[in-house]
Amino acid sequence: MPKSAQNRRKFLVKMATITTEYGKLSSNKTRTVYLRIRNGKTEKRINTQIKVLESEISPRTKKIKDFSKARQIEMMRLDWETKINQLGIEALGVKVDAQDITSAISKKEEETDFFAYAKNWLAHTSIKGKKNYQCMLNTFSSFLGKENLLFSDFTYTLLKEFENHLSKKPRAQSLYLGELRHLFREAMLEFNTEEKTIIKSDPFIRYKVPKQVMKKGVRALTLEELMKVYHYQGKPGSRSQLARDTFILSFCLMGMNSVDLFSATNYKNGFIKYNRTKTKDRRNDEAYIEVKVHPFIKPLMKKYAGIKTVFNFCSRYNDYEGFNKNLNIGLKTVGKAVGISDLEFYQARHTFATLSRNLMKFSKGDVDEALNHVGSFEVADIYIAKDFSIINDNNFKLIKRVFKKELA
Repeated sequence: MPKSAQNRRKFLVKMATITTEYGKLSSNKTRTVYLRIRNGKTEKRINTQIKVLESEISPRTKKIKDFSKARQIEMMRLDWETKINQLGIEALGVKVDAQDITSAISKKEEETDFFAYAKNWLAHTSIKGKKNYQCMLNTFSSFLGKENLLFSDFTYTLLKEFENHLSKKPRAQSLYLGELRHLFREAMLEFNTEEKTIIKSDPFIRYKVPKQVMKKGVRALTLEELMKVYHYQGKPGSRSQLARDTFILSFCLMGMNSVDLFSATNYKNGFIKYNRTKTKDRRNDEAYIEVKVHPFIKPLMKKYAGIKTVFNFCSRYNDYEGFNKNLNIGLKTVGKAVGISDLEFYQARHTFATLSRNLMKFSKGDVDEALNHVGSFEVADIYIAKDFSIINDNNFKLIKRVFKKELA
C-alpha cells in the first residue's frame, strides 16, 4: 500500500469526529438530539429522532439524565463512528467532507425501519387485536423516545430494558413483547430469502418473552356465590339484569366469552356452533366448537333472541367493546347487591371450569376441551375424531347438579 494512501486513511479517521448537540426548545418543552459529524472544516448534523425534555438535560454537564435515552444516543454515536472508520478503510486516497461521509453511509444502509414495516403490516393484516398492536407500538415508541428503529438495533439488552419499563404491568409485559416478537419474525419471513438476508439476527432466540403469571382459581365463584347471582332480580330491562342474565348464559354455555355471545350466528337443532374469536386465528382447527343448549336456559335464549345473530346484543350495542363494558358495569351493581366484590363477566368462565373439576370431578382434559383450549393432547387429537358429545354431556350433568332445585 502506498505511503500516501495510508496517510490519507489516517487523516480521514483522525479528523472525522462525532459529538451530540440539542436543537431549539420546542413549544412542548422538548429538544431534538442531533449527532454532529465534523471532518476538517466541514460538518453535517444527523437527526437522531430522539426528543428529550428540558428537565432531562443536566444544567451543569449538559448531559441527558435519562439513562435509556442517553444509552440509545451513545449507541448511535458509536455506530456512526464504526461506519466512518469502515468508510475510511474503503476510501483510501480520497479526500471527503462531512456531507460525503453521511451520504456514503446512508447509501450503504439498506435495512428497513421497524416502525415503517409495522405500520404497513397493520394496514394490511386481518388479525384480531389490531388495537392491541397499535397500543404496543405507541408504548414502545414512547419508551424509545422516537418512532424509528432499525431491525439491527433490536438487541437482547433493549428488549430487557423494555420489559423492565413494563414491570408494573405484567399483562402488558407478556402481550406487548409477544407482539414485538411476532412482528419481528413476520418481517424476517418477508425480507429474508435464500439469496439475501436483510435482517441478520434474531434477538428473540436468546430473549424469552415473559409469561403472565395468573393466580389460579381466585376468580371463580363458589357454588353459593353463583346461586346468589342467579337469584338476583334487577329492574326489568336494566343493565344489571342484562348482566346477570348474560353471566348465567355464559356459565351454562361452557364459559362462552362475551365477544362470542355478541357475534354468534349459528344456532340450529339445539346447538350453538362457533369459532372462538380469541384463538381462531392461531389454531389449525380455527377453535371450532359445538355447544348444546340445555332446556334450563331456553327462556333466556328466547328472551335475547336475535334475527341475524343468535342473540340480539348487537342491536343493543354498536360493538363488542361497548357490550362487554356495560356487562361489567352491570355486574358491579349485581355484586354489590349480593355481596360479591368486583364481580366481572369473565368469572362465569372461571366458575364453570372450577365447578366442572372440583364439584363434578371431570377430568382436566375434558374441562380444557369444554373451554375450547388446545389442551395437552395435541398428538392424540390428530388420531381421535372430534366428538363434542362428551363435553356437552358433562355440561348437562353440571347444570343439573348446580340448578337441581330450580329444575325439580
